[in-house]
Amino acid sequence: MSPHLQQLQSIQAMLAAGHRCVELERHSLLLWGMVGGGLCAFTDLAINPDTFPDNTQRAIALFAWLTIWLGAMSWLDHRLTRRARRARAETLPFAQAQITRAWWMLLALGTLSTFAMFFHGGGVMIYALWTVLLGLGIFFFGLFSRPLVEWIGLATILLGVIGLASGMPMGGARWLTASCFAIGLPFAGWLTARADDSHTGRRALAVALWLAVVIAPALAVARYASSASLPTASLSLPAGSVVPLYIDMNSALVDIPAETSLPVRVTRATEVALTGGQPDGRYRFDDGPWHAVRDGVLYLRIDRIRPEIADGKPEIRMHSVFTFQGEQP
Repeated sequence: MSPHLQQLQSIQAMLAAGHRCVELERHSLLLWGMVGGGLCAFTDLAINPDTFPDNTQRAIALFAWLTIWLGAMSWLDHRLTRRARRARAETLPFAQAQITRAWWMLLALGTLSTFAMFFHGGGVMIYALWTVLLGLGIFFFGLFSRPLVEWIGLATILLGVIGLASGMPMGGARWLTASCFAIGLPFAGWLTARADDSHTGRRALAVALWLAVVIAPALAVARYASSASLPTASLSLPAGSVVPLYIDMNSALVDIPAETSLPVRVTRATEVALTGGQPDGRYRFDDGPWHAVRDGVLYLRIDRIRPEIADGKPEIRMHSVFTFQGEQP
């Protein structure tokens, strides 16, 4: 081989390495996996309707909670990364510094979106949103790292979208997002360091392995959590039962007397879990799986409010849809 050809090949290898210059530190994957998975799994224990009954206060508390944790981890990860690079007498590549800023922007976007959903609806989308944002972050890093990282990022995005489109209950979506962080990030680092992704087929097998390792624990934990919460006492409401509905409306426009009730007829056999003789928020339909109110499976939408005049008197007609996720109204 001629010296000129060797020089050209060396230059080509240097250029290729320059395009793929981003390398995430092991501590970054472990930190973000631990923090992201922990926030998904345990935030509801600290911030919930019992600890913060007021919706606005709960939204502010969650915003502060996420800001403190994610902000502290961003600072710590940045410091540890620079320290590790200095210890190896290396500099942080410009591309990696810019992508890190993009990652911080994705975290800020997720935090602000979570806060906004308390006031504008869409809470059932929250875990899908964080899964998609995580996938975008992985994909951005993959653009300047190995192609396998790009594919894992795309697979993470698809997990979030498919989970939302399939009507996955909020409990299952929570554990899937937690698994993507806690297991998916460290395992992605381990896999990219050892897997040969030079061919499309091998890359696809590596992504399939990553998906299996991430999805299986999430489904197992979701099933265990569902079976572990089986009630010891319940109230059965056969189809056709009538239950009074009392509406507590906070409005400066109209007022509904507190003693006014609407007769609501149950159209499906419903079972409500009891704790201490009172409903505890768990329910199921037609001997199906148990759900909790905070799982976000129930769906209420008021899509039409129309004032009318009947027999010379004004009246208001309202149309709404009340069902559970995954069932067509």
